[in-house]
Amino acid sequence: MATQTWDKPLIAEEGEAVSLTTTESYLAFRPGFDGVIMYSATAWRRALSPALVNVLYYDATDGSYTSYKTEATDGLSTTHVPLDAMPTADYLYLGFSEPALGIQIDIGSNANAIDEDLDVEYCSTAVTQTTALAWTDVGDDSDGTDSSGTLAQDGVYTWTLPTDWKRSTLGTYAAPLYQKCYWLRFCPTGALSAEIDINEIIPVYKNVNYSYKEAATSYIDQLNRVKNSGFVLAGSDTQTLNVTWLKHG
Repeated sequence: MATQTWDKPLIAEEGEAVSLTTTESYLAFRPGFDGVIMYSATAWRRALSPALVNVLYYDATDGSYTSYKTEATDGLSTTHVPLDAMPTADYLYLGFSEPALGIQIDIGSNANAIDEDLDVEYCSTAVTQTTALAWTDVGDDSDGTDSSGTLAQDGVYTWTLPTDWKRSTLGTYAAPLYQKCYWLRFCPTGALSAEIDINEIIPVYKNVNYSYKEAATSYIDQLNRVKNSGFVLAGSDTQTLNVTWLKHG
């Protein structure tokens, strides 16, 4: 059994059972908890997702940015990122701690029902004193949320990992916005449905070289929310992963 010590006592713990198959699944860190114990009777695999640093909705009408990071990461179905009737001029900006291979999107009670796609771009030129921010379309993207239109169901939107993805602020050199991170943005190819809710967004690890976890072994780890926001998980068969979340204080 792996062991981990904290400098503060345990004050709360919660558990859940996660069903695994050979197809990847995604589990966000439970809000407010700083550690985890994971156990499966059968061998399994795991990777850490990059942290979702920012979630910003840009309204082209007034040039404003509204933050929805809490709504995208709080694990609650009662809060969401609203993309209601999102027009082609608006963008949802996502900032990652490290480059990501995609995003897992959990759609809430209102899904898109209009047959449109997403135009997804990454920051390929960082803002400097002499260089303006620039964006490039992701390559070989695959939209797992598509069902006669994007954002119609839960799914994973993936792309080929860009080799020229730059860490940057938004805005201009003279007026930078938000902290430096790896920015991605998307807009629809046409206006979306009147009501669309995104409950949760989990970044995808940069490759498929996930770690190997032995059967019948407890793995105890401290969580780093600055660098990571969740797990990518895969089983060696159909199996159950027991997850215990730990809080120290």
